[in-house]
Amino acid sequence: MSHTTDDPGQLLKINGTLVDPKLLEQRAIRHCVLDECQAHCCGWGVFINVRQAEDILAHGELIQPHLPPDRRDPARWFDGTTEPEYDHPDGGALTSTTVVEDPTHPTGHNCIFLRSDRKCALQAAGIAAGEHPWRFKPYYCASHPVTFHKHVVTLDDHNPLYVKGGSCNRPEPAALTPVYRLFEPEVRLLLGDEGYAQLEAVARSV
Repeated sequence: MSHTTDDPGQLLKINGTLVDPKLLEQRAIRHCVLDECQAHCCGWGVFINVRQAEDILAHGELIQPHLPPDRRDPARWFDGTTEPEYDHPDGGALTSTTVVEDPTHPTGHNCIFLRSDRKCALQAAGIAAGEHPWRFKPYYCASHPVTFHKHVVTLDDHNPLYVKGGSCNRPEPAALTPVYRLFEPEVRLLLGDEGYAQLEAVARSV
């Protein structure tokens, strides 16, 4: 099946949120593997809600031990710019994580929170603190490659990051998998458990 978000009449309304029907598509894909992709999607900084950035800074002592010494200064973690949040329904303002040079990364640079083992220091800190792994992880990192675009939950497969290697999936010719099921945790983050159940019910009825 093929759908587009250009026609509002084709959008699904799930738990009060507009959803792109492409999440119901069955694709010959599987999850990428960190050893293969080398955290390609972390090659750039990420927009983060200012409130979440402030929360990370407030818990800096939990996060610093999970970073190399040259990245432990909280003053370096965010680039200091702000702009309005246009996509997410909660609104607010966005800033961005800092990008640092890293010739060992496929892109030649990466988010300041990405470690040499290609794991996210924010996720490692959440796990070590006994919290959810995404407790400190930027919202748009946790949801990638599912995202809000123009207030619609969609697969971000037209983004240059996705196209150039940061898609979080790889070809799997042996089987077809619904997009929403492959990225279940990410879809649940954006829609909630009730919304995910509603989306699954719609998928069964198609």
